Amino acid sequence: MLLHHAVRRRLVLGVLLVATALVAAVGSFSFAHRVQGFRESGIELARGAEGWRVTAVAAPLSELSPGDLLVLVDGLEIPPRVREAEVLGVGEREVVVIRSGELASVRHLPPPPRIDVAYLLLAGIAVFYLGIGIYTLLRTVDRQTCLFHLWCLVSATLYVVSPEIPFRDSTGRFYYGLDQAVRLLLPPLTLHFFLVFPRPLRQVRSGALRLLIPALYAPPMALLAFLLDQMLTGGSLFAGPATALSIRVLDRVELALIALYVVAAVLVLIAQGLRFEPKREERQLLWIALGLAIGYLPFLALHAVPYAAGIETPQLLRALAVAPLVLVPLSFAWAILRYRLWDISVILRDLATYALTLSLGGFGFAVLSLLVQRGIPDSLAVARGVTTVAGGLLIAGLLLPTKQGIGATLERLHYRGALTRRRALGELGEELLLERDLEQLCRALLFRLEEALAVERSNLFLVRGEAMTPVSPEPDLEPLRSSEIDSRIWGNEYFHLEGVGLPGSEPHAERRLAALGYRTAFPLSVRSRRIGLLLLGDKANGASLSSDDAMLVRQLLNQAALAIENAQLIEHMQQQLQEVVELKQFNEEIIESSPAGIAVLDGDDRVLTANLAFAALFGFERAALRRRRIDEVLPGLDLPSSESSLLDTEYVDGHGRRRQLQISTAGLLGERRQRMKVVVVNDTTEIREMERALQEKERLATIGLMAAGVAHEVNTPLTGISSYAQMLLGSTPPSDPRHELLRKVERQTFRASNIVNRLLEFSRSARPDPEPVPLIAVWREAVDLLDTPLQKAAVEVRWAGRAGATEGSRGEREEIYVNAGSEELQQVATNLVLNACEALDEQRSCRGQDEDGAGESAGTITITVQADEHTATVWVDDDGPGISDEVLPRIFHPFVSTKTERGGTGLGLAISYEIVRRYDGSLSAENRPQGGCRFELQLPLAARRPRASGRREGAGDEEEVVH
Repeated sequence: MLLHHAVRRRLVLGVLLVATALVAAVGSFSFAHRVQGFRESGIELARGAEGWRVTAVAAPLSELSPGDLLVLVDGLEIPPRVREAEVLGVGEREVVVIRSGELASVRHLPPPPRIDVAYLLLAGIAVFYLGIGIYTLLRTVDRQTCLFHLWCLVSATLYVVSPEIPFRDSTGRFYYGLDQAVRLLLPPLTLHFFLVFPRPLRQVRSGALRLLIPALYAPPMALLAFLLDQMLTGGSLFAGPATALSIRVLDRVELALIALYVVAAVLVLIAQGLRFEPKREERQLLWIALGLAIGYLPFLALHAVPYAAGIETPQLLRALAVAPLVLVPLSFAWAILRYRLWDISVILRDLATYALTLSLGGFGFAVLSLLVQRGIPDSLAVARGVTTVAGGLLIAGLLLPTKQGIGATLERLHYRGALTRRRALGELGEELLLERDLEQLCRALLFRLEEALAVERSNLFLVRGEAMTPVSPEPDLEPLRSSEIDSRIWGNEYFHLEGVGLPGSEPHAERRLAALGYRTAFPLSVRSRRIGLLLLGDKANGASLSSDDAMLVRQLLNQAALAIENAQLIEHMQQQLQEVVELKQFNEEIIESSPAGIAVLDGDDRVLTANLAFAALFGFERAALRRRRIDEVLPGLDLPSSESSLLDTEYVDGHGRRRQLQISTAGLLGERRQRMKVVVVNDTTEIREMERALQEKERLATIGLMAAGVAHEVNTPLTGISSYAQMLLGSTPPSDPRHELLRKVERQTFRASNIVNRLLEFSRSARPDPEPVPLIAVWREAVDLLDTPLQKAAVEVRWAGRAGATEGSRGEREEIYVNAGSEELQQVATNLVLNACEALDEQRSCRGQDEDGAGESAGTITITVQADEHTATVWVDDDGPGISDEVLPRIFHPFVSTKTERGGTGLGLAISYEIVRRYDGSLSAENRPQGGCRFELQLPLAARRPRASGRREGAGDEEEVVH
């Protein structure tokens, strides 16, 4: 289908170009023939039996006289078969004549040529018609341009062909027939063009009325057939012989037919204009109407009407009547090609400006000439010439400012109230260069354009990489890419968007933008870099932008593009700065969020900056750390010298707590920071404690497995041995020496069983549910239970702190409640007091005192109980020998004992330590400087007191919070 259309298009184009060439050839011959007629011989001749004789002389410079018989012309005989016009021609001749019976040689000078200026103008207009038609046809080939080209051919033929009547030969008959044909063909062709331009009328589109188009040409063709029959065959076919009456009738019919077609064409043009089609088509019709009015009205008023009335018009008026015809095809082509459709007012204003300027210039030259002629006598010719030249130069110099003043005045009248806003656009460019905010700049540009030009829609699409981002959101528009925009748009000052495409074709970017109401696109670029695309819609009155508006916008955008580029660069810099700030803040947050202490040191090992963890770890305020030397922060510690090494050390903080620290250093990268380094300090105290706890659990698990095996393997034989020993004891009298041996066997089996049971108890990891336990009461009860061994060892127990306070008004001491198990806490207290008692008893034995306690006291055990906001603390001090440095670090390990030779198992303190740990407490031991040993027990306070019961602590009836 497309191939067939292309072939047909080329065929039509070829036929029309061939027709154009024929018209040009015929017009050239007709023009040459008509130009030859401008020069006449000025002599009328008649052929007789003797030859050619002069009948009349109209050439004043010719020496020929009426009655002269021509013999020789320029020394040559006159050919027998020659036309009258060819006898003498149109030049100067030497003629030999017979005058009054005698030969005479005379000189013939023809009169000056009579140039028909109107015809020459028409011939030039015909050439212009052909040029316009060819240009339009080469731009686009469709039904409208083909009709317009035919219309140009017919009009050019009508203007250039000038028939001669009466006919002298067949050439004259041909020109006459051709003139009649184009004269009758032009009106229906014009009507046909108006029926289909800019769009066919609704009636023409229907199939029934479409048949009327060929019928438009039937009446003129019928009349042409009658005329040609009479001219060529004398009416022998169907017209009949030509008579004066038939000729007058045919002339009247021709005039009536032409008038009918003219009226019909005007009505169709009016109907096309009243269809309320888009404004663009209204402008096309307006251009055609304007061209017809300017072109034909002067011709009708100055030539056609006087000619029809039989009035002879001067040649100058006929030339002035013909000259505007050149505007008719120009306006038609302007409308067809849609070039500057909206510039009618601008073009008329410019024409008026030039016309007034030239009129004033001509009037000035006329006044100057008049003043020179009347003011300067003829005798002063040189003064006249100099004055005329000087005045002419002065007037010519004044024409430019005069034109500018007239143009400004007409522009003010044209735009009226909008002129101030339009001029403000010229100053807007400088204002935009001062704006740094991209969004505000773009919105100010769009607002001022809408205000000054009264456009309904405007938007600015900024190029951001491949995408084009609108300043005002376009929800109905798919995202645009810069590659979708036609390169023609980027290469022009501005571009008119077309919303019409081929049926079924994909809508490209221009059509999509036009569908949203945008009509004109203005590219913005700086140094060949694409910045964006400004889109403007129609004005509020429905008109599109004129070229005057477009150039005003273009001048503004040349500055706006630079302002937008500057704003984009500033926005890009601000974004980069914001990214740097965010990255810096992010890095600072990472450092501040780190649980490790981080500090940056300069080349002199002074702290430049440190995070909160570092300041809190060493008990400083962050401000106090700045510029402080690191050895003041970490006294006595040397930083690791190698970046790959770690320093594990112990640090005692301001509260006396020992902390395990791991310190590492690393140098900062960069030439400016070569001597700087980063110190990272990790507090590994909890990790080390967790590692020790894990090792302890693994050790206890191993002991538990061993205890379970021992209990299973040992308890059974021990039970048998104990049973047999008891049986033998029951049958052996006390006086029997074996009785004491059996008693020892029994005691040792009990001791072995006790060891196994303690192993099982030590390996238990289950933690019973804690409950509020009265700490002081439990300890006093444990001491009471140990009263016998204490008295036996001559050990005195003293109470201090809260435990040593006197009773209150109700016989109660202020009790301390801790979260623990009552029996387990009593076991701990018993083990600690008994361990101190045994140490004192061992010391007394070493001094040689008797076992029953005779002599001086073995020593004193001091039990101190205190409590703070969250923790209860019990100190058990003795003035015994203390614990050796070798045993002290392992004192709470199983099977570690200082009295194994006296039956110690080394499990008492280990079990006590495990019990305290299970209740989130701590148990530690140290030697006192003044001698003896101190055990420190810490347990968390209970949140509430227990309810009233028959327990020994005698607490209140209700629970109360312990502070």
